[in-house]
This record gives sequence, C-alpha cells and structure tokens, in this order.
Amino acid sequence: MRRPAIEENRALRSFNGLLNDDPKDYWGMKIQMPAWVDKVHNTKTGRCFILGTGPSLVTQLPLLSHLKEEETWTCNRMRKWGDLPFVPTHHVVTEPGPIGAWGLFVNPIYDFPAVPNRIAVMWWEVNAPDWLWCPKAPDDVQVRWQGTWGMGDYLPPVPTAWASPLTVTQLALWIGFTEIYLLGVDTTQTGQAFDPKYGRTQKARNITSILECAARMASDITRAGRKFVDCTPGGRLNQEGAVSYIPLEEVLEVSDG
Repeated sequence: MRRPAIEENRALRSFNGLLNDDPKDYWGMKIQMPAWVDKVHNTKTGRCFILGTGPSLVTQLPLLSHLKEEETWTCNRMRKWGDLPFVPTHHVVTEPGPIGAWGLFVNPIYDFPAVPNRIAVMWWEVNAPDWLWCPKAPDDVQVRWQGTWGMGDYLPPVPTAWASPLTVTQLALWIGFTEIYLLGVDTTQTGQAFDPKYGRTQKARNITSILECAARMASDITRAGRKFVDCTPGGRLNQEGAVSYIPLEEVLEVSDG
C-alpha cells in the first residue's frame, strides 16, 4: 500500500528544510538523507553510554544513578523499565513493529516522551511528532561486511549490527563521541531488565551475527583512535572476546555501592 504524500497529510509537521535536495544512491537505495543528520555531525565529543535492556542492568542499578549528568542513549522498550534512575539524553527505536500509521505514530510502549532527542532508525520514512528519522540500510547491509559507519565525512543509511545498541553506536560516532560504553547488552535469549522472564526469539545464528558485528565494530573504532568498551557484567560480547570489558564502576571511578 502506498503511503500518502507528505503534502497531503496534515498530521505531519512541516518537512521544509528537513531533507537534502539531492538524493544519493546508497546500497542500491536512491534516498535523501534528512538534513538534520549533517547538522549534528561532530557536534559532541567525549564519552557516551548506550544502554540495551538486558537483565544485567538490574544488578547495576546503584551505579546507574551516576549517569544522570552523562550523555546516555537508550533503545526500544527501555521506558517499560520503571527503575531507570535518569532521563536519557537520546532514545532510539530500531525495530519496525512500533512504527505504525504510515510512519506517523510510535507505539507508546517504545516511546519515551521525557527524552529530548528521539530518533527512529528505520527503512521507511518516519514522521511522528517530536521524532527524527534516520534511514536504515536493508538487512543484508551489515556492519560485519560493510564496516562501521559514522567516523567519516558522510553517513549513508545506517547498516544493521543485529543488536540495537550496536546499530545506534554508529549514530553516536557520527555525532562525535570518541568513547562509547555499552550497558545492558547481555545478548541472551531470555530476560529483560523490565521482565526477567521475558522470552526472546533470538536464534543462535542471530547471536553469531551480533558477535561478528560487534567484533568488526570494536576493530574499526579502535583503529580510528576511539574507544569502544562493554560494561555489561557477564555479557556475551565480552565473554566471547568480541568487545573488551571494563567494569562500570571503574569507568565512573566510583564504588559499586
């Protein structure tokens, strides 16, 4: 079904100036990158923390309160975890399920209204109020094969890394962060911070893909002179050697209490 043209839909905010004039061919996709993408390039520096929703976050709860003044990114259903002790600076949705109504609506379970910067990384254009859209590459365009984007002079539709925090890392790099710390990226088949009994549909081959993407990303980021660290205790990325591990309390230079 064809999506109604932007100018025909009064529910949309104005897109004047939001899209670049010249569409380019990325991964076989003729697409206009939103103008905001260029505007935020290298506007930040220093470190940021990117959170998945893995159950290990519950064990780190006392430490997470120290992130209130940090640059923090959350993903997808983080709002369901009522114990998060800070309001993130960014919230990103990378799953297609919550985006409905021709891209005009984000399911409230995935929305995080208190967050000032909300970004939908999606194959199709998302025009939901108060959300920014960043195009996502087709699923066969993956970090493990195409490399990590975000550290060059332009950003194409973002390649997938099979795990939202990893895919989102490329946006953080593009904005200019030089130190990326992962949290809650357990990469398990059961459990979420908001529900320890939550069952995932994660298949073994998907976990292999995540590990391969993470390893490629760690290599690319390190070679570029930046830092990419996993602070997920017991997380599969660090347990299997894809990404190096540093305890969160060591990064924050505080005790674990």
